[in-house]
Amino acid sequence: MTHECDPVQKHDIMTDTQNDTRRAEKPAQARSIAMREKLIEATLEVIYDRGYRSASTPEFASRAGVSRGALLHHFPTRSDIVVAAMERLLGDGTREIRALAEKAARQEVGLEDFVEILWQLFSGRFFYISLEFINEARTDPDLRERMIPVVRDFHAALDSIWVEFEKQGEEAPKSMGVALNLTVCLVRGMGVQTVLKNDPAYFSSLLEAWKTILPVLVDGRYPPSSP
Repeated sequence: MTHECDPVQKHDIMTDTQNDTRRAEKPAQARSIAMREKLIEATLEVIYDRGYRSASTPEFASRAGVSRGALLHHFPTRSDIVVAAMERLLGDGTREIRALAEKAARQEVGLEDFVEILWQLFSGRFFYISLEFINEARTDPDLRERMIPVVRDFHAALDSIWVEFEKQGEEAPKSMGVALNLTVCLVRGMGVQTVLKNDPAYFSSLLEAWKTILPVLVDGRYPPSSP
């Protein structure tokens, strides 16, 4: 004689099985995500240490402490992992800029603080790795196309800071946006110069001079009105 489960009992068994499967999948998914994150971070470190062209997938795997097979499982080609690393780098930079915008909204940072924070961003690891990607994108159409929307998000975050500073003035002049964009151009150019010029005092003097000039530009007092 055969005994069949009633529909309710059968449903409960199926539900328990599905729940067990989901519980088993969660640790595996977490390990997979952690592995991917480790590979991306290792890739950024290798590019920072060795440069874009010299960075190789075997070194990405070695730096992450995983097998080449594990790397290929997550990123079948060098382009795949390099683009993922680029997106992570600029995504992190964008989040940092948006956090700065929130501080500006709460009036926790002023123009001088803003200049210093931008200089730290554009004279360190973030900027040097970005340079590697930017230089390569000039002759790599695929990388360039993948970078454009991510860079656009980064600049949109910068624009949000301009908006917050504009709100702090009763009638913010049109020159404010120009003045703040000039600040970005200044620190970006200085960041490039640090590659060949190791002179902290020199760069500090430029920053201090700009901190004096910037409020004048923001207030709309430059260029001076015609007599």
